[in-house]
Amino acid sequence: MGKTGEAAAEYAKEVIKADFEEAGHEDVVRKVLADLGDASSADEIRAKMAETLIEAKKQVMTEV
Repeated sequence: MGKTGEAAAEYAKEVIKADFEEAGHEDVVRKVLADLGDASSADEIRAKMAETLIEAKKQVMTEV
């Protein structure tokens, strides 16, 4: 998407809000998929989410 700085932070907030729509992560997948259009697929988004979750867990563990 190429967002940086404040635009990236605002988009992150939008995604977090979308995550509260229903249980699980499919609400986030739908939002990001709608925003990306033909640039990605639901499977690619799910795979990227799984990959970044691993990295986020590593970051949290090093901060504790």
